[in-house]
Amino acid sequence: MNTTTRAAIAVVCTAVLVATSVLGGSYLGLAAPLSGDIYDTVSPPGATNVESPYGSASVWYDDAGVPHIEAENEEALYYAVGYVQARDRLFQMDLQRRLVGGKLSAMVGNSTLESDRFYRSLDFQSAAEASWQSVRGTDVGTPIEAFTAGVNYYADTTPLPPEYALLDAEFEAWTPTDTLLVGKLISWQLSGSFADLRRSTTVSRLGPNASELYPSELDHDVPIIRESAASDAESFSPTDVVEETGESTANADGDFAALAEWTDRYDKDPTYGSNNWVVSGDHTASGKPLLANDPHLSLTVPPIWYEMHLSTDEMDVRGVGFPGIPMVVIGRTADAAWGVTNVGGDFTDLYTYEMRDGGYVYDGEVRSFETETELIEVAGGDDVELTVRKSVHGPVIERGGKTVGVAWPGFSATNESLGVYRLNHAESVGEIRDALRIWDVPAQNFVAADSAGNTLYYPAGRYPLRVTDGAVVRGDTIFNGSAGEGEWRGYEPYGQSSWDGFVPFESIPHVDNPDLLATANQRTIDDPAFYMGTSMTYADPYRGQRIYDLLDDAAREGGVTAETMKQVQRDVHSEAATSFTPYATAPDAVSQMSPDARELVSELDGWDGQMRADSRAALVYRVWVDEFRNATFSDEFEPQGLDESYYPRLYVLQRLGPDARWYDDRSTADVTETRDDVAADAMNRTAARLEREGWKTYGEFNRLDMNHPFDREFLNYPERPMDGSPYTVFNFRSSGDTQAGSSWRMVVDFSADDDSVGVVPGGQRGVFWSDEYHSQLDEWADGEYKPLTLDRPSGSPDIVFGGAQ
Repeated sequence: MNTTTRAAIAVVCTAVLVATSVLGGSYLGLAAPLSGDIYDTVSPPGATNVESPYGSASVWYDDAGVPHIEAENEEALYYAVGYVQARDRLFQMDLQRRLVGGKLSAMVGNSTLESDRFYRSLDFQSAAEASWQSVRGTDVGTPIEAFTAGVNYYADTTPLPPEYALLDAEFEAWTPTDTLLVGKLISWQLSGSFADLRRSTTVSRLGPNASELYPSELDHDVPIIRESAASDAESFSPTDVVEETGESTANADGDFAALAEWTDRYDKDPTYGSNNWVVSGDHTASGKPLLANDPHLSLTVPPIWYEMHLSTDEMDVRGVGFPGIPMVVIGRTADAAWGVTNVGGDFTDLYTYEMRDGGYVYDGEVRSFETETELIEVAGGDDVELTVRKSVHGPVIERGGKTVGVAWPGFSATNESLGVYRLNHAESVGEIRDALRIWDVPAQNFVAADSAGNTLYYPAGRYPLRVTDGAVVRGDTIFNGSAGEGEWRGYEPYGQSSWDGFVPFESIPHVDNPDLLATANQRTIDDPAFYMGTSMTYADPYRGQRIYDLLDDAAREGGVTAETMKQVQRDVHSEAATSFTPYATAPDAVSQMSPDARELVSELDGWDGQMRADSRAALVYRVWVDEFRNATFSDEFEPQGLDESYYPRLYVLQRLGPDARWYDDRSTADVTETRDDVAADAMNRTAARLEREGWKTYGEFNRLDMNHPFDREFLNYPERPMDGSPYTVFNFRSSGDTQAGSSWRMVVDFSADDDSVGVVPGGQRGVFWSDEYHSQLDEWADGEYKPLTLDRPSGSPDIVFGGAQ
């Protein structure tokens, strides 16, 4: 994974996301000063009285830097939102749109040229333009235009953030399409996937036995909908859309390593995830529902999320959104709330072609690629030409002599911006459900609740049905595009899709008024009526299992409160650790270990699987399981040029039998190793690594280290040891330059006390001199919260628009 692409663009997943970012300190750090002196001369910009062509609005900042905005109408509201977001996050917003628009090199030079090539090749810009044409005449069109005007008024009338002077860059006017472009970035980072390239390449190089490492589904019993009969989906069969259901084809599989390596840095990270759940009033002390959400995305400086409280006579909503998008993406109104996690489904298909006469064969004839030559501007270097190609399926990319077309719902005109707008106006679960009817991409696991006691689970989004020779087939393959395999009916890339060949909204598995339901990116339901995803797209079941165990226990005891929900979010017990530890402590494994390794095993005796920073046992387990995974697969994968990104899910490793072929070391021809042998070898390696690194506790390994794009000490957040792991509910992982985890924690309480709370990992403002630069970081790291009510601060407003009082 290209870690330099993950350190700076402060956006995502998200839901995002997940999210990856593209600028590392190695890029922008070259332009940054060695001290904070240049920043000390800059006064925090922004006026207290601002002209507005839309009407009056007032902004109160609370102690955490959250803007509470009240306006006489929606246009005035969103104009103020644009101004305030630009005041607090302008540079971040600009980086986001430059990233997905393929224009980073114009700001930072040729270091980001490959990133620009990728995003230009997939032409997210045209997809965003199609989406804007789709929604501009709807209820959300005018708010986006007003937001755009507010952003540009701020940029035109106040000094730009100092990053622009340091990079000798200018801010180009924001456009409505830019808001939709940021949405496309988030959607791609949460649902765009080239996993089929990795699976196909692995099987091609290791042989057909490797297919067992990528099963059609993970063998566990904790799907989101635990009892299939609980689903309220309308009866559906793919034959309602096409003639019959067939088997998956694999005609186009092969070695796609060059493409896989190029796209991997822009692919969604398969280890990212999120948690949300809803508990009905039947189990709560107040008799009212409770809802919790914590999306797990990249941890960036400034944070991915921006919290807002927006109010007019027609709307009162609070929560978080992505900078560059004017609405609340996750949050609550006075009487309704919603939270999201990513659906671990399969929403990207790839197609190979028979190339002939400079074109490609399709439907029995040679067709020309739709081509356009673009110029990538490179700061301090020569501009670079790029030819963008498209087929009937979508954008076409090529590396290593392999060419594939890419289909993804987000390349079409999509309406999720209108869906979010409607969510912000929702006052009931019924209105939330109505908003989800038009939700296109990314598919998200929505949980919702309202003050009347209703609850909902809906994995809303567009689910394609793949059609080959009139039959619906699975999507976990690379299709032969020239033969017409895997067609998506009703899909028009860069145009307006009818979605006729997609699963109807009412037939998506969902639950109306669930008593208790939790999602953690695991499989949606057992035996769905249509293909939804595979073991490569859905998450391991560890977090989902733990959340359900904790909630089931709480429900049996009764009297669940907001504090109960917070305790679940703080939980650091690892189901993965309790599953793997017996392998490390097995007598036949211990007997083969060195004395130092046996001493480490003693740390695991009686350990409860708590991934706490001060734990020696957690450190031993965490390092050992990495070594165990590498020792199992590296002897097969590395000689074939396949790195860890090709390894299967951790749960697949857990479920291998003790004598599985993958434990045998191919370099020892006269010995057949078993799981015990590999476990012993891994613990010996762990002992050597701990001695080499000098780590004593888990917190010395698992450290919070969030860096600004310029990667200077005075700009970076303070470092500290952290609890949690990729497989705990309290989610945090540190690997190289990658920091990821709970990017926003929220609990919504509809009791009379309204103990609703939330927290972000950092602060609201993107300027380091602000008191709100990382004012919430310690609260977040310690599992604490701040209020998330609909009360605004008292006193005079901090900013007044258009003569408001």
